[in-house]
Amino acid sequence: FMLSAYNTFVAAQLLVFAVAIQGVNLLTGYSGQLSFGHGAFYAVGAYTVAILLSHFGLSYIVGLVVAAVLCLVIGLLFGLPALRLEGHYLALATFGLAIAVPQLLKLNAFQSWTGGVQGIILDKPDAPLGLPLNPDQWLYFVALLLTLVVFLTSWNLTRGRIGRALI
Repeated sequence: FMLSAYNTFVAAQLLVFAVAIQGVNLLTGYSGQLSFGHGAFYAVGAYTVAILLSHFGLSYIVGLVVAAVLCLVIGLLFGLPALRLEGHYLALATFGLAIAVPQLLKLNAFQSWTGGVQGIILDKPDAPLGLPLNPDQWLYFVALLLTLVVFLTSWNLTRGRIGRALI
């Protein structure tokens, strides 16, 4: 609690980026596959949460769960045909995904949902249950918890049968 609100928010963003980087680490570092599509899934998840909050008034928790499920489904739809690809062919396919998604999000047809090139502006969530935290501190603790869950899950995953198969 010694950091300013801005620096606390930056620390929360760093934790979110650490989760994204852990996904790249699992794919590239352990399996040796080169993928450029992680940013696309990051964008789909972020826009899903933002749209659910701004247009439908859902809570952050519900938005995160729906975004995770949607990214899982899109990942399966993209990943199943890409299973036969490896090396530079997989890299090119994921590069196409990384180029296409931002363009789709900025299309005029979706501008009322995505905000076009301006994006979506959301208010920071207040801490629940009357916790004595400002919104930046609350975001930091949520990001810290999710980062710990992702890193512990990744650690357990790579130490088992699945991790040996990835390597």
